[in-house]
Amino acid sequence: MASPNGRTGTAQDLPAWRTAAVAALFTLVLPPAVFYVLLSRGVGQWLALTLSGAIPAVRMLVEVAARRRVDSFEAFMIAMLAVRVVTSLLTGSPRVLLVKDAGLAAAAGLWILGSLLAAKPFAFQAGQCLHGPVAAGARAAAWTVSPALRRGLTRLTLLWGGAQLLDCAAGVLVALLLPVEAVPLLNRAKGLALLGVVSGVSVLYSRRHGRRHDLSLFGAPPLTTRREG
Repeated sequence: MASPNGRTGTAQDLPAWRTAAVAALFTLVLPPAVFYVLLSRGVGQWLALTLSGAIPAVRMLVEVAARRRVDSFEAFMIAMLAVRVVTSLLTGSPRVLLVKDAGLAAAAGLWILGSLLAAKPFAFQAGQCLHGPVAAGARAAAWTVSPALRRGLTRLTLLWGGAQLLDCAAGVLVALLLPVEAVPLLNRAKGLALLGVVSGVSVLYSRRHGRRHDLSLFGAPPLTTRREG
C-alpha cells in the first residue's frame, strides 16, 4: 500500500533506524572503504574515485527500479550523479571529482531549501517516512490545522538545508587543499560529525517544541488535532 508521501513497500516496512543505517552504509561507509581497497590494489586515484563514487548511484537506481517510480529528490540526485560521471570522463582529474562530490551536498542543500516553496517542506516529508499510512495521514491532517507544527518543521528544514551548504563549503576546501588520498576519509568524517550535530540540535529542538505545543514534530499526532494560534 502506498504511503501519503508516495513511497511504497520496502522502505516503509523497515524500522526507521534500519532504513537510516542502510542509507549510511551505502553513502558514508562503502564509498571510502572501496576507494582505499582499490588504491591498495594499485588502481589509480581517478578510477578508484569513479568506481567508489558509483555505489550510492547504483543503490538509488536499484531502489527506483524496484518501486517503478522516482520522487523529485531522487530524480534531482540522479541528475547530479550523472553530471559527476560526465565530468569525470571529460576531465580525468581526481581533484575535480572530489570537488564535484562536495557539490552534491550543495545540490542537496538547495533542494531542501527549495522544498520550502512547495506545499510541504523537507522536514515534513522526512517525518512521513517514519510512519505507516494511518499515522502519516494523521500527521498530514495536523499540518493543515497547526501553525506551530508548520513553523517548527520550516525551521528544521532551514537547519538541514543550511547544514548541507556548510558541508559543501568545507568539502570544497578539503578537496582543494589536502592530498587526494586523504580527502574521502576526511570528508566522510566531517559529514558524520556535522550530521551528528544537526541531528542533536533537531532532537533538542523537537523536544522543546513538543513540551511547548504538546505536539511532536516527528511523532504521530492524534487523529483529531485542535487548531493552534
